[in-house]
Amino acid sequence: MLTYRNWAAALVASAALFMGMAHAEERPPVADKVVAYAGEQGVKVWTLRIGERSANEALVQVEGVDHDWNMRIQKMKVEKTDKATRYYTTVEGQKFAALVIQGSDSWAASELYLPGEAQALKLGYSQALSEQGNAQAFLTDYLNQKN
Repeated sequence: MLTYRNWAAALVASAALFMGMAHAEERPPVADKVVAYAGEQGVKVWTLRIGERSANEALVQVEGVDHDWNMRIQKMKVEKTDKATRYYTTVEGQKFAALVIQGSDSWAASELYLPGEAQALKLGYSQALSEQGNAQAFLTDYLNQKN
């Protein structure tokens, strides 16, 4: 015969299982591939579209910088023009263009801007880094990240 404690434990376990399944279903859609850039002083920038394509949003992670943004994954707005793609976030209540990707693969074409830093870091597309990226793992890292 089940005791009150056994019933409570079963109820908690069932609720945890249900919550885990519900959480898994709440994962937003993302692009199939991560797009990565390498830059000056060893900086790496990883990007991944999140949500529907029409939402124009992406996850962006900067790696290899001595800055508060190092390894933090941020959701940013994306604006595309015929000359560049710009990734925006809000810094101190103001729209801030953190990443500007030009259509060219050259190092001088794309730049990373970090709040409080005087100069941008030059970037170029990296196929090798992009191939290392895993879109679903990147999304999981973002969802599990402590803000």
